[in-house]
Amino acid sequence: MHKKNEKIAVIGGGIAGVCTAALLSLKGFEVHLYERSNRLGGCSGSFKRNGYDFNIGATTIAGLKERFPVQKILSKFSIKQKIVSQEPSIIVLTPKGVIRRSSSLEETLDEIQRVFPNKGNEKFWRKVYSITHDVLMFEYYNNLSSMKECLKSFLSLKELIIKHGYYFLTPAQEGLKRYLHNLDNDYYDLIESHVKIVAQSTIRDVNFLTLLLSLGYPFTGIGYPVEGMDNFINELAKNFSYHLNTEVTSISTKNNGYLIRGIFGEEFYNRAILALPFLENLSIINDRKLKHYLERYLILKSDQSAIVLYGVIRDFCPDGKFYLKVLKKPLPFTDSKYLFCSFNNISKGKENLTVFTASCHTKISKWKDLVPEIYNKKKIILGEIMKEQITEAFGINKAQIVDSFIATPETFYKYLKRRSVGGIPITRKNAFWKIPSNFTPFKGFYLVGDSSFCYQGWIGVSIGVRNLVENFNEKI
Repeated sequence: MHKKNEKIAVIGGGIAGVCTAALLSLKGFEVHLYERSNRLGGCSGSFKRNGYDFNIGATTIAGLKERFPVQKILSKFSIKQKIVSQEPSIIVLTPKGVIRRSSSLEETLDEIQRVFPNKGNEKFWRKVYSITHDVLMFEYYNNLSSMKECLKSFLSLKELIIKHGYYFLTPAQEGLKRYLHNLDNDYYDLIESHVKIVAQSTIRDVNFLTLLLSLGYPFTGIGYPVEGMDNFINELAKNFSYHLNTEVTSISTKNNGYLIRGIFGEEFYNRAILALPFLENLSIINDRKLKHYLERYLILKSDQSAIVLYGVIRDFCPDGKFYLKVLKKPLPFTDSKYLFCSFNNISKGKENLTVFTASCHTKISKWKDLVPEIYNKKKIILGEIMKEQITEAFGINKAQIVDSFIATPETFYKYLKRRSVGGIPITRKNAFWKIPSNFTPFKGFYLVGDSSFCYQGWIGVSIGVRNLVENFNEKI
């Protein structure tokens, strides 16, 4: 039963939209979510092909340890599907050896020191651990909709600024030199692969705080839903109204509210929440002032995207769920010296099969506006090289890969209407006060997701979701 005399529209059914709608519904608001595709989840959703279920992106859910933002949100719901914590959090395959990263600081220290001995390791990794907990467990208030709210937001961050301001102001390369002398090239590549995955950036472009947080993700508690990400997200959405295959074509202001139009006709809502990559979907904004406000952030639009190889392997049982392979040189048509692989064992008849995703970063410009012949040739070449990397890393032969196909930024645009699948890169130029706040200067209009505070990933999106729901005077 709806306790609040308001209707709220959430546009976009990724993890940001679903979590926001679920929390507001839990608090008694009447929420309607609109999703253009046939499934919820966005980049974290799933799809079926050739009889197999594949996760669109990585299957990891980070931030599951007590007091981290994802755990705080999930604890509000009675979720029947089990989320299994993974230890080790991630297995890193480097040219120098294997590192089994866990949520334990001491175990991680032992593993790092064994493969990359360095006098500065203990001090450096203890700093990674402490900053990860301090920053990601912090109770944020970020509202840049007015000077008054900006001041209030700044004062709320006073504790963090005093304690960790130095790391924010220090370039990452300078901070690394202070802690890790004579840094091995392969060790540097390992660190950079974490920065690339978490921050969508490079060591030379981020501050030291971002580098430390990028390395700290495995300390937050990594897990996966047993029955797949798709079913998990659907369970989060069971208590509010959502509409699939329902693209919103227009949002305009009307009578202190918002008129939402689409194939369903038009509906009036008191509040509207954009939970989609709005920088790539500004055409749906019909109000001149609102559109002008959002256009000011087009400078943040990223050229970063991903390549994902999907496949099925016969007679293969990996030791862990998640792997990071650090490479000696970038893969062709990408800017990545790594592959992130996730595995999911399934049974189909008498066969022992493992479904996998292997992903890395690429630039949108490497794939956009190509003639079909060149585009398809690049896909085939890259797909074969990625398969070679997988067979080499896990000691299997190509004949065991019974099905495989590749997704590019153009694939993501076709199905998700977004080419940049990582949101806004976390660089020194894109400091948090320069990215869109969850709150806009327009009454009842909000932003959430990886194109606004607090960047991308389950943890970043969850921080933004919690921050957003605070503005509804509903404490999570």
